[in-house]
This record gives sequence, C-alpha cells and structure tokens, in this order.
Amino acid sequence: AVISSAVFFLFARHSLMAGGFENIIGVLPVAQAGLMGFLLWRLLKLEPPEERALGRLAMIAGTVLAFITVAIPLQMEKEWITVGWALLAAALAWLGRKIPHRGLVLWTGGLLVAVFLRLALNPAVLDYHPRSSIPVLNWYLYTYLISAAAFFVAARLLRGRGQIADGIPGLSALASAGGAVLLFLLLNIEIADYYSVGSDLTFNFGAGLAQDLTYTIGWGLFAFGLLIAGIVWSTKPGRLAAILLLSGTVAKCFLYDMSRLDGLYRVGSFVGLAVCLTLVALLLQKFVLRSSPLPHPPE
Repeated sequence: AVISSAVFFLFARHSLMAGGFENIIGVLPVAQAGLMGFLLWRLLKLEPPEERALGRLAMIAGTVLAFITVAIPLQMEKEWITVGWALLAAALAWLGRKIPHRGLVLWTGGLLVAVFLRLALNPAVLDYHPRSSIPVLNWYLYTYLISAAAFFVAARLLRGRGQIADGIPGLSALASAGGAVLLFLLLNIEIADYYSVGSDLTFNFGAGLAQDLTYTIGWGLFAFGLLIAGIVWSTKPGRLAAILLLSGTVAKCFLYDMSRLDGLYRVGSFVGLAVCLTLVALLLQKFVLRSSPLPHPPE
C-alpha cells in the first residue's frame, strides 16, 4: 500500500498539472494522507496490541506524516520544501515516542541533515527570491525560524534516544547544535539584508563602520543568549560554544572595530565592553565554574 501510494502520487501529480490544477495540487497529498490514515486505523483495530508489528506501524504512520508535509511545499514556494522536511522531522520524532522503532529515529536524523545542508551549506538559498522592500521581515525570517524551532522540538523529543555510536554525540545534542547554528546564520543574514542595496543580498564585511558594529553587537548578544540557555538547560557544549563565540566577538571588537573609533566613541565602547565582560564573568563564576559544595564531615 505504501509503495503503490507513492507511485500513484507521481502519476496523479503529473495528470493534475497537465489538466491545469496547479493551484490546488496540495489536495492530492492531503487526500492520500487521509487514505493512509484510514489504513492505519484499520490496522490498529485488527491487531491486538501485543501482536502489532512496530516496523509496519512506523512505516504507515510515517507515510501519513510524509504526505501531510509534502502538501506544504507543493502548494507554496520552494523554500517550503525545506520547511516541510523540518516539520516532518519533528513529527517523526514525536511519532517515535509513540512507536519506538529505530527506523523512525534514522529517518528523523536524515531529514534534519538534509534541512541543515540546504539552509547552511547551500548558497542558492540566498537567491530563491529577490530582496523585499521591508528589511528583516522577509522569507528568511520564517524559513530559518521554523526550521530552527523544528530542530529544537526534535532534540527535545529525541532526548534519551538516538545514540548513533559510542563517542559520538547523540542525535538530540546534534539537533540542538544544528538549531543554534541556523539561528546564528539567520542573525547574519538579516543584518546583511538590512544593509544590502538592490535586489540581491550581499555580505559586505568592512563596507562601513555601522555594519561592522552591528555584526559585533549581534554576535555578542547571541553569545550572551546562548550562554544563558546553556546555564538554564545545563548543557556544557552550549556554554562552551557561547564562550568561544564571545571570545571571537571580543577579539573582533578590540582588534578591528575599536581601531576605527575616535574620542568619546572609543571610550564609551570600552566602558560598555567592560560591563558586558564583567556580567559574563559573574555568570561563569556563579553557574559554570562553581564547584560542588564539600560534604560535611561526620560528627
């Protein structure tokens, strides 16, 4: 049933587009998801809980979710292909808690890798649409935000599962790291979009003092937020990444940005940087570098 539904989808999509029904093409996968959902319901009714084959249930339930998420990119713009994959990964991670099957975890991991490659290592993503007249409020915002949110949801649902191999971080930790990277990329893309001129998005590092300072401030705020998140959720890799990013930001500020400032602007920047570093040092001393209390000696 799963294989035939996939074959039918290919032929039916071609026929609907040839008939001029591109504007409602999303109805096709939604209808097929309904049919596969009915099949899943009948299967659950026919088989007692103790006799159910988890692999078969996982395949059919995953097919239902796949058809639902396929409807999103079919009906909307092409960046929604990536968004659909991210949402499907989060949905499969949720399904894996209901149907504990290794295949669902692997499927989730594969989708997360595909989404990360398309958004982080695919230069063509910057050319999907021309720049909008309104900076920041653009398609990059919802594409990267939704995908990053799906990464964090999947990481939460995969906690305690998804161990790839000994010595390699689990899928939950990798998903959290991927979501943080997507948010950092979004920050830089939005800054570049704000300062770009024309219909193309360009990264002009060193083009102006205001733009360079915006990158520095943005990186510092992101590192500070990442440090807070690492403290709240007790994640050592997150705290380490925040410290490394903050160190790089401080180095950029001292070695590059400060040299282009004069007079009171330089003094004010030094004071603000000193205040920020003091706050970070206090947080590190209180929550990160704090040693556990010594046990009381026996009386």
